[in-house]
Amino acid sequence: MNSLVLIDGNSLINRAFYATPPLSAKDGTPTNAVYAFINMLVKIIGDIKPEHILVAFDRKEPTFRHTMYADYKGTRKPMPDDLRPQIDLMKTVLDTMGISRFEQVGIEADDIIGSASKKFNKETIIITGDKDSFQLVDPTTSVYFTRKGISELEIFSADNFKEKMGIEPIQIIDLKSMMGDSSDNIPGIMGVGEKTATSLVQTYGSLENLYNHVDELKGKLREKVENSKDSAFLSKTLATIKTDLDLPFTLEDLTYEFPFSQKTRTLFSSLDLRNLLRKTTLFKEDDEEEQLSFVAEESYSLPSVIEVRSKDSFPKFTESKYAIYIGKNIDLYDGKNEFRIFIRETFFDDGLDYTETVTLLKPLFESDKYSLITFAKKALMTKLDKFDVQLTSYTDDVCLQKYLADFSGREETATEVIEQYSFPQDLPAYSLYKINEILNEKLREEEMTDLYKNLELPLTDVLFQMEKDGFKVDVKTLDETTLKYEKLIDGLLDKIHSIAGEDLNPNSPKQLGIVLFEKLGLKSGKKTKNGYSTNAEVLESIADQHEIVPLILRYRQITKLCSTYMKGLKPLIDSRTGLIHTCFNQTLTTTGRLSSKEPNLQNIPVRDDEGKEIRKFFISSFENGKIVGADYSQIELRLLAHFSGCEPLINAFISGEDIHTLTASQVFGVSISEVTPQMRRSAKAVNFGIIYGISDFGLATQLKIANKKAGEYIKKYFEMYPSVKEYMDSNVKFARENGFVKTMLGRKRYIREIHSSNYNLRSFGERAAMNMPLQGTAADIIKIAMLKVFKRLKKEGLKSKLILQVHDELIVDTHPAEVEIVKTVLKEEMQTAVKLSVPLDAEVSVGDRWFDAK
Repeated sequence: MNSLVLIDGNSLINRAFYATPPLSAKDGTPTNAVYAFINMLVKIIGDIKPEHILVAFDRKEPTFRHTMYADYKGTRKPMPDDLRPQIDLMKTVLDTMGISRFEQVGIEADDIIGSASKKFNKETIIITGDKDSFQLVDPTTSVYFTRKGISELEIFSADNFKEKMGIEPIQIIDLKSMMGDSSDNIPGIMGVGEKTATSLVQTYGSLENLYNHVDELKGKLREKVENSKDSAFLSKTLATIKTDLDLPFTLEDLTYEFPFSQKTRTLFSSLDLRNLLRKTTLFKEDDEEEQLSFVAEESYSLPSVIEVRSKDSFPKFTESKYAIYIGKNIDLYDGKNEFRIFIRETFFDDGLDYTETVTLLKPLFESDKYSLITFAKKALMTKLDKFDVQLTSYTDDVCLQKYLADFSGREETATEVIEQYSFPQDLPAYSLYKINEILNEKLREEEMTDLYKNLELPLTDVLFQMEKDGFKVDVKTLDETTLKYEKLIDGLLDKIHSIAGEDLNPNSPKQLGIVLFEKLGLKSGKKTKNGYSTNAEVLESIADQHEIVPLILRYRQITKLCSTYMKGLKPLIDSRTGLIHTCFNQTLTTTGRLSSKEPNLQNIPVRDDEGKEIRKFFISSFENGKIVGADYSQIELRLLAHFSGCEPLINAFISGEDIHTLTASQVFGVSISEVTPQMRRSAKAVNFGIIYGISDFGLATQLKIANKKAGEYIKKYFEMYPSVKEYMDSNVKFARENGFVKTMLGRKRYIREIHSSNYNLRSFGERAAMNMPLQGTAADIIKIAMLKVFKRLKKEGLKSKLILQVHDELIVDTHPAEVEIVKTVLKEEMQTAVKLSVPLDAEVSVGDRWFDAK
């Protein structure tokens, strides 16, 4: 297209930063905004195919608008530490790509764009997330406005602008002069918002005409307008984008070459932008004659779609490898063609019904002749199980591969992953097939293929079975306990109302703040713009000031427990079987630990009596059956001893000595026999705190002692165990040099915060570097144990079932005749999961309920 694209560089990179999960190069350089910006640029080139591109940037120096109004943009928050270096980096990237950019002291990017849009008699497209640019829309200029971060563009043109906005483009200046702009701190007319301002513009056409007819206004509105005349006209000047700058470049200067040069590929490689590197059509080939256009090559390489609407047109399974995507319809890719199997929703629809389709696909699922690729294997197994079909074919899981090789920090859908890798959304099976190839290679590069194939992938089968088997709930006990706690809540509320002297909602920060800090006059009332802060930390700090505060804390604790784990459990129970089927998430945590939802059985409180009581609801599904639990004892401390090679710790674990008592005797300088329970508790906090890189302040807060005293404990600990200090420091050093740390099995966690200029973020990165190898290895070990226990229970031909994993604990629903063999299986398999320089100890317990098996 013979057009000019003008990009607001600051607007786009800001939106890119906030819309894209954290990403960094191996040296820790943050790159998420740069990566998203480049993707948007590539999309613009592919979709619009402009002949000319200019990216305009703001500069740090004050502009002519600041000279006119000192508070201009005065309310802007400081730029995030991880965004600041990406501005200059983006400029370097643009220069390498051959994309023109421009900035000028005293002038904003808007003014450069405004002047460029008028200078050249060209069809012009402005890409921005700033509505100021709407005033530039005219018959030759359109604004593509970024929505949902930068993933969607809404087009504003001369043809549709008034329909969308209710006013003409040039009247945007008048609108802002009246309503102001909080983002730029433009004052406008005091007390006039967007709705009123729009109505005034529609009625009077301009600011000038409004003041010519100010006598037509009534009441307070007239008063506001009359009192803000100077402010309004200043605002109009501030809001007006310059269109007459003498720009020092020609249209020819804004041309670019595409595909990009090999220098661009090299730069992308240095920034670890691997997803971009895989788009080979972005770069020129070494042999110039081999160059193909971006769009042509993409189109050429895409498979054809074969529609399947009946049994007769169903594909023959002639290949050995298939990718499958299940959505509204089912897509199947065989390495050549994408088959779209249309699923009939009603009798009158064209297509196959689900049962019929699954039956036809059954050979793919249950034969070792085929291998499959899917997204979220466990979810596919659950779907197939409803049709009594088992997934026994080898199946790669792109979701799991992405988690290990390229974790985004959050749960992702197939659609999101396909978009990230820039494959076509309308060819989902083909896209998964190709992403699988990319991620297999990345797992090899990152040396995590074994972790994926021998641990995480087979664990999916175990988790599926655990979810399917479920955990039996004693509904009678649940109902009785719920009733008991509802009465307790009512009693607490009555006491709170009585003490407060009024009806008070303890969960309302506004009501509570007024009662505590104004009516009762308690100290430490931290006031925010929304009122007083009444979170748990604040309430705990003032708990000794008045009898009402502990009651409020207990009320909140009990109500949360009741709503989440008592009333909240009831709807999740299968009414036919009495079983509850939690959903395990294998791809959510940075350390490799599992999580669960609906319900979240990982987060049941265990430190207080009420939390422990929840475990009383869970019983065996067998008549007279038992719950057998096994819990790794101090696994992270044992791993600390193993990794650090600390001889005192290693010897203590080998001899079975109490590690907390040993640490207490050393820290407090007393003999083992003189260690008191309080000393041991303090030493326990030190032992576990060291694993998490605890600070003097953190330990002091936990033990309720002075910072200085806490610092002395930590110093004494490292004097006792110097190799622990060396190990922790070596983890931090490794993370700084490599950008990641890893577990014993090779699981990696990239820690971009380790290089942050922000002290708090950098400190977090250092703590993560210390802890992740320990916590991550513990997670790997419990997963190995799960595989071993699951296989052994099957091998022994037992009816008992592994049904739950919580942190370092495994739970087996046990047939009454199999209790002893299950205890043996758990102890043997868990204690031999891996070989360390210290013994792994699994403590086994048995009970009628989960509560008792502890």
